[in-house]
Amino acid sequence: MTTPEDRRRRHDAEQAAARAEILSQTLDRYLARRPKAFTADGPLRSEVLAWMDAFLDGAHASLLLLGEPGTGKTWHLWKIGELLIRRGWHQRYYIVSDFDFKLAADRPVNHDRLRTWAEAPLIALDDLGASQLHPWTVDAIAQLIDARWQNQLPTLISTNLLTLEPLGARTMSRFADGGSIAAKFTGTDYRRTAA
Repeated sequence: MTTPEDRRRRHDAEQAAARAEILSQTLDRYLARRPKAFTADGPLRSEVLAWMDAFLDGAHASLLLLGEPGTGKTWHLWKIGELLIRRGWHQRYYIVSDFDFKLAADRPVNHDRLRTWAEAPLIALDDLGASQLHPWTVDAIAQLIDARWQNQLPTLISTNLLTLEPLGARTMSRFADGGSIAAKFTGTDYRRTAA
């Protein structure tokens, strides 16, 4: 005869196994959509690790990755998603390229996609400013960051720009709120040295 304690232990074990299976499936799906160029393993920058720890503790600070092309910014954005899942976080995380953002923000504006990104628990704008920043793109970025700031949702940005000044003072202020972290990436272009 099983005791209530035995049933509780069996129930807890079944729940733990179900959570582990969900985590495994979530990680498998994420890794399957990660571009092959970003599959290499490596260490995360200390500023990025500090941001992740704070985020998992409930902070809403944003993260800015600044630097030259080929210094590891996009790799870090993909690695952040992987490590968050491995640490038990499994909410929506979008990595949006500069090209995809411009497609959504350009006329005709894809309001549904912009709204989805504005409401997502976590979003990364990758290579922001890699191509020309048109006024309507700057406006759309400002609206996105403002909506996320109002709801205390962190935004990750990687950019080759030296600062976020092209986005305007209001956007810079909202992005910086909550103790946002900036990491400056320097060094040799990995893509050029790999050839």
